[in-house]
Amino acid sequence: MLCRRAAASAARFTARSMGSKASEAPKFDPVMVEAYNKMAENHRHPDGPWIMMRDVVMQHRIPKEAVKDGFTILDLASGPAEPAKTIAAALPHAKVIATDVSEDMVKAAQAATKDTKNVSAAVADAQDLSAYADGSIDAVTCCYGYMFPTDKPQALRETFRVLRPGGLLVATTWDSVDMLKISRDVMTHVLGAAPPPPPLNPMSLSEEGLFASLVADAGFSNVRQTTSTYPFNFGRDKAFQERVGTLLLKEKLDEIGEEGWAKAKEAFWENIDKYTEVLPNGDMVMPQNTFRLTAATKKGPLDA
Repeated sequence: MLCRRAAASAARFTARSMGSKASEAPKFDPVMVEAYNKMAENHRHPDGPWIMMRDVVMQHRIPKEAVKDGFTILDLASGPAEPAKTIAAALPHAKVIATDVSEDMVKAAQAATKDTKNVSAAVADAQDLSAYADGSIDAVTCCYGYMFPTDKPQALRETFRVLRPGGLLVATTWDSVDMLKISRDVMTHVLGAAPPPPPLNPMSLSEEGLFASLVADAGFSNVRQTTSTYPFNFGRDKAFQERVGTLLLKEKLDEIGEEGWAKAKEAFWENIDKYTEVLPNGDMVMPQNTFRLTAATKKGPLDA
């Protein structure tokens, strides 16, 4: 992860980047898309973000006026429509809008939700939600996205603005993810020295209390946080394991060429055992991926 585009690729795996204009969003070849989509399904684990975010939204106290007008959920950095689609399935009465800064991802979201009547998809940058009026949204969800905007306070202010009084924010941020550690090991071997931190850093909100403070500063109340750890399953096919293990580095390795790829593959197999275990069925699993779920409300008539 040595340049902006490589870092953006990392953002797409661990999250969906939302801190740049849509025209600057990274492109994805079919190999990357296939690997990303297969790995993204790990987020559906019972201890993963999609199910937990869905449950928080379902437990939210919905104001009477929201029920009357139709409950609207804005999912930021939605990638191929998650957790938007998962939430929409659980709340068929709700209107869910899946947004992403990447036009490619919005097209993927449209394809993924073509049979889900209560989901629509749109291009949106979290730092500029001007397409949505003040107080027009009942809940905003964002899975692994707030780490990437250049102006994080502005992104949260925009979230606060579009929420109606009593509205809910549910977001996840990484505390620890071993995929980044294996990527660093691989690039250290390729370059002969440790790579610099990525310009778009998935760990930028991992400091204890940082995101909670930003959320409170944006005007939210009742800020609460929980952490959860879940596994990434790489499957049992070695070619796929290798592809996924170097996914975050693909663009940079393509720039370096065949020699860089050869070193990367060598380093992957030399280091991957530090972060994974093999299940009895042969699947390679990376067990230690910890995220923080943050929920908060925009003070409204139902708040004490």
